[in-house]
Amino acid sequence: MSLSGLRRAAWWTALVTMLAAAESGGEEPAGPLPTPVPAGQPGDLHPVILQQDGALAVEFWSGQGRVGLASEDAPAGLAIRLPGEEPQPVRFERQSGAGKEIVLGPTELGGLSIRLLLEKIGPALVRRRLEVTASRPQKFSASLLFSPAREGQYYSFSRPETSRVLYNTYGGGPEHADIAGQTFPVAAVLQEGRVFGVIADTPAHWENRCNVLVDPPAKRLAVLTGDGCDPHTLSIDGASYTMDGWQSLAAGETRSYDTWLFADQARTLYDVQLAAHLALANAKGWNGSGLEAILRNTAYLLARRNLMRSESRYIFISGIGYGWKQWVSDGFYMAIGLSDPEKLIEAYRGVYAARITYEDNAQYYLIWSVLAKRAGGQPNGELVRLAYEFIRKHEQDGIFNPPSPQGASVAGGFKTYMDLLPYANDDPPVSNQGFHCGALLAAQELGLAATEDDVRKAAAGYQRMYNSQRRFFPTSLQQQEVMGQDTLYGAALTYAVFGRKALKDEQVLGHMQTTLKVQSPYGMRVISKADGSLLPGHSGAYVWGGSWFFCDSANYLLAGAHGMPADEVDRHLVWRIEKELARVPAFNESLNTVTGEPHGHVLYSANSGYLWLRQQFRKRLGQAGPDPVEQAIDRKLGVVRDAGGLRLDPALATLRPGR
Repeated sequence: MSLSGLRRAAWWTALVTMLAAAESGGEEPAGPLPTPVPAGQPGDLHPVILQQDGALAVEFWSGQGRVGLASEDAPAGLAIRLPGEEPQPVRFERQSGAGKEIVLGPTELGGLSIRLLLEKIGPALVRRRLEVTASRPQKFSASLLFSPAREGQYYSFSRPETSRVLYNTYGGGPEHADIAGQTFPVAAVLQEGRVFGVIADTPAHWENRCNVLVDPPAKRLAVLTGDGCDPHTLSIDGASYTMDGWQSLAAGETRSYDTWLFADQARTLYDVQLAAHLALANAKGWNGSGLEAILRNTAYLLARRNLMRSESRYIFISGIGYGWKQWVSDGFYMAIGLSDPEKLIEAYRGVYAARITYEDNAQYYLIWSVLAKRAGGQPNGELVRLAYEFIRKHEQDGIFNPPSPQGASVAGGFKTYMDLLPYANDDPPVSNQGFHCGALLAAQELGLAATEDDVRKAAAGYQRMYNSQRRFFPTSLQQQEVMGQDTLYGAALTYAVFGRKALKDEQVLGHMQTTLKVQSPYGMRVISKADGSLLPGHSGAYVWGGSWFFCDSANYLLAGAHGMPADEVDRHLVWRIEKELARVPAFNESLNTVTGEPHGHVLYSANSGYLWLRQQFRKRLGQAGPDPVEQAIDRKLGVVRDAGGLRLDPALATLRPGR
C-alpha cells in the first residue's frame, strides 16, 4: 500500500474508532411512538432532534421505530477533519425550524462556520445539506454518517459488503487502479425487506472529492467530501492536476454539500441498486419513470469539475476507469441526456482541438455547437472552423473518409468508434456518414459555407454504401460482406436534431428486417458476418462483436421514422432494454452477445442520450402522451408511483437476475 493509502487507512481507523464508541446513545423521543407499518414497508422517514450531553443529537425514525442512531461521539451525524488533526464531531447547540425543515447551527470549528439543514422532501427521503463558510483560508474533510439501529446486510452499489471499505469516485484513471472506485456514491443496509441508505451528490459539485464508507463491523455508513489524503499528481493527455483529499475554501467563501437519506422496500442487491436510483431521481425531480431515473442519474454522477483544464467548469467522463477525460461523443450524449443547459454548455466548452480531428468527433462537435447555441451558449468559432475544415478536407464526392490516427495500435484502424478493423486508406467507414450529413446541416445553421447541395451529396453518398443485395449497411464501402450495426445511429441523431432523413425508407427497413433475422439473443452485434455470426477471432464483447445499447436503440428509433409501426418499435425497445437491465439496473458499455453478461463500465455514459433521442423522435412523429416503453419497463422493474414520486415494490417485479 502507498504512503498516501496508509495515511488514508490510518485516518479512517481513527474515525471509525471514535464514532463506534456508543451504539445507541440518546433518549427515546417524548410522546407516543409512531404507528407501526407492515414489515417490508419503508414507512415515514424523518429526523428526530434530541438533547444529548448538552448538544443536539439527530436520530432517524421510520414508521416502525428508530432506524438511525445518534452516536454519543457524533450526535448530529457529522464529523470534520482539519489537516494535521484527528476527526472531530460537530456539536450543535442551536436549532431553528421544525417539521419538514430543520436547521442546526451555526457552530464554529477551526475557522469554519457550519450549519446542517435537514429537509424532508418525500415520504421516505430526507436531504441533509451541509453549509460551510470559512473565516480564513481553510482545508477540511466532512463525514456525514448514518448508524443503522438494527442488524442487517450492508451494501455498496456494486455488491454486499462484509468488511470495511472506502470507495472513491474521482475517476483517477488506470494510474490509480489500486483505489476502490464506485460510480454511484451510495451506502446502504438491508433489514427485513427494507433498505435504508445514504447518497452523495455528484462529484462535480464537490470538486471531484467524494467518498463512500461502508463499515459493517462498526455499523456505520457515510459519505465524505474527501479522504484527507496527501497531494498526488493526476496526468491525462498532457494536462495535470495536483489532487488531495481536502475541500479548500478561501476566506469568506461558502460552499454547500447535499446528501440524501432514503428508505424503500428491497429484497436483493438489485433492489438496493434500483431503490438508490429512484431516491436520487426523486430528489432531483427527474422521476418520470425508472428508465429516466437510471439514465439521467448516470449522466449526473459522471459529471466532473474540469480541474485539469481551463476551458470549462464541468465535463462528463465516460467512466471512472477512464479518468478525467471527456471524449466528444460520450460527453455529448450525457449532456443532452441530462437536460441541464448549464452543464451542456459547460461540457461543450470543455472540448479542445486535440479531441476533434479523428473518428466522428468533428461531426459531433458541429452538431453539439448547434445544440449549445440553441440552449443559449456561444459556439467556439475557432473550433467550429477547425471541425468544419477537417470534415471537408476528408470528404470526396459527399463521403467522409477520416484518416487513421497516427500511431494507431491497429494499422489502418480507429477510423471509427466501435470496431478495430483495419481500413484501406480509400475505404470510408459507413458509421461516420450519418453524422456527416448532420454536421453539414449544423454548419448551415452556424453560418458556414455548407450548401443544400452539399447535404444532398452527403446523403446520396450514404445511400450508395447500402448493400442492396444483402439488404444491410456494411461496415465500410469496400467491406460489403461485414455487417455494421453502428451504421445508422448518425442518421438517427441527424433526424432528432434537424428533422431530416438521410436514407431511403427501403434501406433502413431492409437493414432492420435483415438484422432481426440474424441478431444475437442479447442484441445486435456491432460488427459481424453477413449471417450475424462473429468475425474470426472476435469474442462477442465490446468492439469484438458486442452489443451497444445506444446503437441498437437508435436503429429501432430510426426504423420508426422510416415506416416501422410504433408498437413494433416499442416492442423491440422493451426487449432490448430488458437485456440491458437483466443483471443490474444500469446501462452498460456493451453486452457480451454470447453470454449476455455486461462488459466494460457499468453505468456507462453515452447511453444517457437515449432519453433525449426518444423524446425527439416521439415529438417529430407526433406521438403524444406517456411513453409506452417507459411504462412497460416500470412494470417489469416493479417501479410504482405515488404522491411521493417513484418507489419500489419488489413483489410486482418480473425483471430480476434469474427471472
